[in-house]
Amino acid sequence: MNIFKQLFYSLYSPKMMARFRFQKLGKPILYVFLLMAIASVPVGILTTVTFTNAYGELKSHIKDVPDFELVEGELSSDQDEPFIKKDNGDTFLFDTTGETKPDDIERYQSVTAFLGDRMIIKDSGTVQEFSYNNFSTMSFTKQEVIELSENLDDLLPIFIPLVIFVVYLLQTGLKFIGVTVLATIGLLLKNITQRKVSYKQLWVLSAYAVTIPTLFFAIMSLLRTQVPFGFLLYWLVATMLLFMVIKEIPLPKKRPEETK
Repeated sequence: MNIFKQLFYSLYSPKMMARFRFQKLGKPILYVFLLMAIASVPVGILTTVTFTNAYGELKSHIKDVPDFELVEGELSSDQDEPFIKKDNGDTFLFDTTGETKPDDIERYQSVTAFLGDRMIIKDSGTVQEFSYNNFSTMSFTKQEVIELSENLDDLLPIFIPLVIFVVYLLQTGLKFIGVTVLATIGLLLKNITQRKVSYKQLWVLSAYAVTIPTLFFAIMSLLRTQVPFGFLLYWLVATMLLFMVIKEIPLPKKRPEETK
């Protein structure tokens, strides 16, 4: 069956999804890559826009902030108080003093904040955090960042697709882990439903069962809408869908001696 038809059936038909259990692993693995390619587009766009905005904010205000240094995932400077600048409802915040806590970002409607251990960006109610630990092997000074920003404009057309690709690989890797965890939960579900299904088949079914929650949260990310208890909701929906799919698997036939 065409992989796009499988995507279509995975949106509404547990009965058809149950038939996918006999597939070899190659097809559901390819399906996960396709699913994440679709789901990562909104996340990639959002990440790119967020990075571009943060880059623009930093480039506009970097000459006003005190000298700083980023070493081993920690941002430090000699400032005595937070540097805050507001412009048309947007706020730029630079604080290595520790006075501004991550929770304090909630008071701002739109803010780009550089704190001691992370960068936080809030826009239209959506909050994204980037830990400096991702750059723990690198070090930067204010002057080096200024020099880099002067050349980065020409590199953005290359850098942005690279960011999207990295986001895609990261999201796909996490999805494979999620599918494996869901298949493990499926071992309990198959016992509850008394269906005869192997772990390999559960993994295949789990790859398709995550379709609806994955696409739902991708759309919510694109709309910049936070879903309350999103983590729990994702696993509740995915587990429920896997349960519905397993229920569509016929019960094993009883042996003649068992019917006597």
